[in-house]
This record gives sequence, structure tokens and C-alpha cells, in this order.
Amino acid sequence: MHSIKLYYDKDCPFCSNYANYLKLKNSCSLVVLNAREHKMQIDKFYKDGFDINDGFIILIDEKRVMQGSQALLFLEKYSKRKISIFKNEKLTPYIYNIIKVLRKLLLFLLRKDANIRS
Repeated sequence: MHSIKLYYDKDCPFCSNYANYLKLKNSCSLVVLNAREHKMQIDKFYKDGFDINDGFIILIDEKRVMQGSQALLFLEKYSKRKISIFKNEKLTPYIYNIIKVLRKLLLFLLRKDANIRS
């Protein structure tokens, strides 16, 4: 059974909706954490080359870290949903990059800071 921690931007409607919508199979336990409230852990990820401003981060079994479209593909593999546009390994990186741009635009329009780690 995988233990997964998902660090996401709660201020971002895209990120928040995905985190709330995500339902994983019984083979995984999922903890959803607002990155803005866990900056010490985010700083540790940053030292390892992961920047939360480039997309959400997952920590698998307290030892493996993934980010962005790679993390999304991992989560979708264990998702209970049968149909998802994020299950396509070739298409997901492009969709994820579009969502990242839309996230920054939406947060700008909402007058929220898009940078979690300054």
C-alpha cells in the first residue's frame, strides 16, 4: 500500500478542485496538504530540485518525490476514475503545462500571489 502526500496550492481553484476530486483506490492512502501551510517541507523539496511554483508535488512512501505531469500520471494510475484525460502519457504533459499557465493567470485575476515559495 502506497502512502502518498500531495502538496498543492489551495489558493488555486484548479489545484484545489483536483485535490478534492481525487479518489484513490484502496491500495493507497492519500494525505492532501496545502503547500502554503507546509513551507518547511516545501523548502526541503526545493533543495532537492523541486519547485512548488512549477506544479504540485507528491511524496510517495516518504522517500520518492514526483512533480507536475509525472506526479499527475502516477496519481491517475491509482485513481478510481475509469476515464480521465490525464491517463494519456503523451497528452498529459501538454495539458499540465496549459493548466500551469492558466493557474498563474487565474491567481493574477483573483489578486493572489502565484508564488508559494518566494
